[in-house]
Amino acid sequence: MFSLKERLKEILIRDNIIKQEDLDRALEEQKLRGGELSKILVKMGLINEEELTLLLSQGLGMPPIDISRFKIDPEVVKIIPSEIAVHYQIIPISKIGDSLTLAMADPLNIFAIDNVKALTGLEINPIIGNSQDILQAIDTYYTVDAHAKFEEIIKDIGDTEDLELIKDGGTDLGREDLENLTQEAPVIKLTDAVIKQAIAAKASDIFIEPLEKSVRIRYRVDGIIQEVDRVSKFFHSPVISRIKIMSNLDISEHRLPQDGRFKIRLENGQEVDFRVNVLPSIIGEKAVLRVLDKTSAMLDIAKLGFSENYLNILKQCSTKPHGMILTCGPTGSGKTTTLYSILKFIDSPEKNIVTVEDPVEYEMKGISQVNVRPEVGLTFSASLRSILRQDPDVILIGEIRDFETLDIAVKSALTGHLVLSSLHTTTSAGSVIRMMNMGVEPFLICSSVLAIVAQRLLRKICSNCIEAYPMPEVLVKKVGFDRLFPGKEPKIFRGRGCKICSNKGYSGRVSIAEILVLANSVKDLVMSRAGEYRIKEAGRKEGMITMREDGLMKVKEGLTTLEEVLRVTAPDESM
Repeated sequence: MFSLKERLKEILIRDNIIKQEDLDRALEEQKLRGGELSKILVKMGLINEEELTLLLSQGLGMPPIDISRFKIDPEVVKIIPSEIAVHYQIIPISKIGDSLTLAMADPLNIFAIDNVKALTGLEINPIIGNSQDILQAIDTYYTVDAHAKFEEIIKDIGDTEDLELIKDGGTDLGREDLENLTQEAPVIKLTDAVIKQAIAAKASDIFIEPLEKSVRIRYRVDGIIQEVDRVSKFFHSPVISRIKIMSNLDISEHRLPQDGRFKIRLENGQEVDFRVNVLPSIIGEKAVLRVLDKTSAMLDIAKLGFSENYLNILKQCSTKPHGMILTCGPTGSGKTTTLYSILKFIDSPEKNIVTVEDPVEYEMKGISQVNVRPEVGLTFSASLRSILRQDPDVILIGEIRDFETLDIAVKSALTGHLVLSSLHTTTSAGSVIRMMNMGVEPFLICSSVLAIVAQRLLRKICSNCIEAYPMPEVLVKKVGFDRLFPGKEPKIFRGRGCKICSNKGYSGRVSIAEILVLANSVKDLVMSRAGEYRIKEAGRKEGMITMREDGLMKVKEGLTTLEEVLRVTAPDESM
């Protein structure tokens, strides 16, 4: 769906209401000073508010309303809290059955409509109104202060100083008071709406961040963070406390970071896990929720997007009786999904499989999974020492962070265990250098490591609006397209944008990878402590396809765009 700004620009030019140069001046003014385009157009005298409302009404096919001539039932006004009305510039007009007619300055704001629907449980019928009339109606009908609803929610607490501290992000409320506060319907509905919208948008992360005067809510969708809403600041403490209660965290602790998790079941029976981290900041606590939708997790090694050659390499390495397979890449690059897909591929009743993670991201039946707890001494290294006494065949280590953990992992791989783990490095060759820098001797690396997988996730082109176009000649040689595909027409793809992908041109993600197998030529360089570039070049001579090259192959296949590959990968010759 188009934004109000885009729709307004289209209508103004289409109907010759203003000239293109006048619109450009208004857009430049908006770029310099900010604010809404409609208000800037009115301020510049290019159109008046009445004309603007009528114009948008005709262009959007929505009925207009003159709120100044309309008497609203006060009981209807009470349906929506004043702070929500002010924030979204909306006011309820009438309620018939389960339908609420809502006057909106921006009737294309789907997040406002979704939030009001979640808050009220009613179907929303939006109509367009003059923004000044709406603000005037809010001043007229909401006779109580904008904080009145919040005051009502916490009226039983009784301590005036504590009330002020809560509104300012304070932390002096007792556990019982906070628990009572988080059980109020508006807080529960708002929190549920944020979570359900994230699942519907297929977000991987939810960010709830306090600002000076509001709370910003952002989602990470297909690897890109986007702001979806801002709510009143006084909702901050109740929502954060609500999330803490859902995650079994200490709601009276505001000075230290906390980690937790919870699980919800949707109306359709779908179960979704959330991993929660709450971090104190100078203006309040910031909560980040990692969405772990088990129904969408592709724990199938054949469906990870690896090329046929790389898929065969992974299968061959994972079926060996001992050794170590490492994945590397930044946070959110799919390392854990790859490790679990390998685990699922080799899982059988004849094997004793144990995982140690911080925290456990995917639950698999039939295997033992350990959640590390450093606060009580259950670290990665301590867990591994105990695990080795249980005669495991396969060990999955969520992440190698220190020499002690790496040393145990390497020695486990040398003594008859298959070890799967991850490193926070950027390239497969760089992982070898990282291991040597952490203190592992080169001969131990050569004897233990089977393969190192470096990977990234790119946004995938929407299959509904994909289109081909010729690659600019200046890029053909620059990105090495002519070297990879000699004699081929440099045709690439992009998404035009449609309703299915919300006009982004992308839907979902696809992985790219490079897998370094420690062949004899690579081992010779490792033994001589050669640099990353020489190890990478030796790997390429042994048949390794780099991430940039794998990305360009995905471009040629129409799975992603050239822009995505250039955004995520570095040139191979830059090292």
